[in-house]
Amino acid sequence: MEYENQLIREVTQSLYSSLEIEKSLHQSVIVLKKHFPINLIHVFVIDTESKTLRYLAEATEKKGILIDEKINLYGSYLKELENFSNTEIFVLESTKSPLLRMTNKHFLNLVKKPLFNEDSKFSVMILNFRLGSSTICGFGIVSKGIEVFKKEHFEKMKLIKKPVTGSVINLLNYRDLVCKNKELSTEKKELEKQLRPNSSFDVSGKDSGLSEVLKMISRVSHMNSPVLLTGETGTGKELAAHEIHRNSKRKNKKMISINCGAIPETLIDSELFGHEKGAFTGAEKLKRGYFEQADGGTIFLDEVGELPLSAQVKLLRVLQTMEFIRIGGNIPVSVDVRIIAATNRDLLYMVEKKTFREDLWFRLNVFPINIPPLKNRKQDIKGLVDYFIKIKAREMNMKNLPRLSENDLKKLENYDWPGNVRELQNVIERALILGKGNYLGFENFGLLPVEEKTDKKPEKKIDLINLDDLIKNHIEKTLEYTNCKINGKGGAAEILGINPSTLRSKMKKYNISIRKNT
Repeated sequence: MEYENQLIREVTQSLYSSLEIEKSLHQSVIVLKKHFPINLIHVFVIDTESKTLRYLAEATEKKGILIDEKINLYGSYLKELENFSNTEIFVLESTKSPLLRMTNKHFLNLVKKPLFNEDSKFSVMILNFRLGSSTICGFGIVSKGIEVFKKEHFEKMKLIKKPVTGSVINLLNYRDLVCKNKELSTEKKELEKQLRPNSSFDVSGKDSGLSEVLKMISRVSHMNSPVLLTGETGTGKELAAHEIHRNSKRKNKKMISINCGAIPETLIDSELFGHEKGAFTGAEKLKRGYFEQADGGTIFLDEVGELPLSAQVKLLRVLQTMEFIRIGGNIPVSVDVRIIAATNRDLLYMVEKKTFREDLWFRLNVFPINIPPLKNRKQDIKGLVDYFIKIKAREMNMKNLPRLSENDLKKLENYDWPGNVRELQNVIERALILGKGNYLGFENFGLLPVEEKTDKKPEKKIDLINLDDLIKNHIEKTLEYTNCKINGKGGAAEILGINPSTLRSKMKKYNISIRKNT
């Protein structure tokens, strides 16, 4: 009896020694090694409803390792699992268990110096208990060799069942709390980042130019249907995507935004779908791609028309099955994501030219929403200007807010805003900086000259400039204004309302060189 009490006491103390599961398991190995043939212990959770196995952590005498990785179970693996789901304590052997061999092979990639390889012979004694109607938790003692566990080991496992069950539930709850806190912290940062843009989207057209867009967003937000947002650069397509996500059933989950035009073609697979440890040179650890990160939430594919055809094929496959295999892996990963895509390109024209897959276009174009350019909703300009003045003045710690005169408003409303809302925001910010918050002036901000409206018909222009020359000239003037700064706040790319990589390609096309002012 004294031996039994001591065993229970030591196991309880070791398992409750830390709230971090890997540290707790490490302490437990040291204690349990006196009573069991042990090389490693681990904890896992099986969800019979979603058919997944969540491998939480493992430990040897040297150290504990947190893994917390999910894999999907299917076919013969599920059938094998069902045979043991109602057994309290059972033993699996690598020579007889396909499930054991598959999980061992998969998790070899996640451990720096794995204890077993693919050909190793080992046995696992598992203490099995339920956490709910569809959730099974397993505490496993792993030993090298076959037929190593005897009747006495089963009796000892029964003795420690109560402290093991209680402590593992406690460790799982803490781990889930840590994961939730990290997720909330990420979402908080994302919300803080998006707060001002979303507000500007609301301001810009609730009762005017964007009223029809907002009605369409309201209709589709609560559904899971894919949405395709179209419109010129700078109209607020990403803001519309955030509006859809914020009003959806997925609002408490992540929204991952991806600029498809900014990912190098060689990295697209890894960025979107992830890779296994050792999949290629430099892949020192497992990486979960954007689709996996967005599981349960929304994925926003901005500039989807920039994807190369090879990536379009893989994206189509994922949209059809909601499954993919990480680079270097062999087990499908299932996800549940809502797709919102955006482009400023004519995808239908690209389909005709065979530069965009027709089947992918049909997949994305379930519910198209076109965001009108600012030149078509000039009634929104005053509201937007007031909003940007308030936000930017607060950022610059300006006590007094300069007012927009009727004459200035007329100038702004008579300009066509090729950079749309983004360009307007930049113009307001420059006006506040140069006016030091005391006044707003719009004489030297690259605005097109405002002509007085008369009844006279304009004279026909004879000297017409070539479009390429016009674009080159505009880029050169913008670079001159920014002293050849391309990236970042106040850079030429931001002012022009295009991606820095797009600007560099245009500079190369038009043979524009960089000459900084000294």
